[in-house]
Amino acid sequence: MSFSVITEIVTGDCPACQQSSLLVNVGYTSYRCIQCGDVLEQKVNGVIKYIKADKNTKLDVRSNLDG
Repeated sequence: MSFSVITEIVTGDCPACQQSSLLVNVGYTSYRCIQCGDVLEQKVNGVIKYIKADKNTKLDVRSNLDG
């Protein structure tokens, strides 16, 4: 069985460090800021916004299982 991870890199405004930054997808709606390392949750409500993730944020890993 092979395992591959699918990820996405986007630009966005990090509310933790208050900078425009690259955000790396670490789950379906979770992103990590490359400036400060904070984990953010993506909210889509007409516009895409990133909010600081908390202990209740579910982190699901996207994967592509072949085989």
